[in-house]
Amino acid sequence: MTNLTYLENRVLGMLLRGEDEALSILRAQAKHAQVSSRKMTGVGFFTEFAVPAETPRVPGRPTFKLGNVNGTADNVRHGLGFLLYVTDGSLSMLEGYTYDEPWPNEVHGLELSYSSQRGAGGGPPFRDES
Repeated sequence: MTNLTYLENRVLGMLLRGEDEALSILRAQAKHAQVSSRKMTGVGFFTEFAVPAETPRVPGRPTFKLGNVNGTADNVRHGLGFLLYVTDGSLSMLEGYTYDEPWPNEVHGLELSYSSQRGAGGGPPFRDES
């Protein structure tokens, strides 16, 4: 994916890891997608993606969120959270956020892990279909 930051690339890689058919399609989309915008909010960021129209979509074109990756950093006291938005079967946006503190200018000592919503056997990520 073009123009991803180091943090975004690592988070997206973890969120899309797995054998699920939808994850496979989303990984293929990620190879062709471009960052269309990035907005810093003070407590996080929103990175929006543009996926070429000819790139395959998840069957049924569902809209859902993936969210099972958390992070810690040396300069973030309460941790980091991430959500990946899929709209009409296509990568739409990655959100990163802190818990009750400002997002740092640079994240130092990043460590990522899966939340308890992921099975011990590395099952597919949590999907919020709402």
